[in-house]
Amino acid sequence: MSGKKKGGKKHMTEEERVHFYETQLLAEEENRKKKEELLTQFLKDKLAKEEKANEFNKLKLQNQWRAIMREAKATELTKDIEILSQTFERIVDRKDAIIKSLAQDLEEAEDQYQLALRSHLQNIDTLVEHQGSRINAIHREYSGELDQLKTEYSSEREKM
Repeated sequence: MSGKKKGGKKHMTEEERVHFYETQLLAEEENRKKKEELLTQFLKDKLAKEEKANEFNKLKLQNQWRAIMREAKATELTKDIEILSQTFERIVDRKDAIIKSLAQDLEEAEDQYQLALRSHLQNIDTLVEHQGSRINAIHREYSGELDQLKTEYSSEREKM
């Protein structure tokens, strides 16, 4: 048997040699298929692992992008709030100035009203005084004329 193993191919018959090569080809084909299946399974596992890592990294990037966008939006909103605050302060200052001006105008108008009222009341008092004097003068004139008429009437009555 050991003689056959050393030079086994030389002492084999043609049929044995064909059978041996077929067996060897089948074994090689089977080994190649197993290696191919192992390689396919390995690549499938590696692809699944890569897809999971890809999904994880995608979520990580998305979260980081959201954080960056939130930061940018927060900065933008902070600037907008500052601008709005300054605008509001300017409007409030302008309206305060208008209110002060209107209050001063109202105070001046009140002073003018009081002055006009005092002047009007003085004029009314003067008119009342003049009318009182006039009425007194007319009353004296009336009394004088009445006394004169009474005297004339009495003298005519005596003459009669």
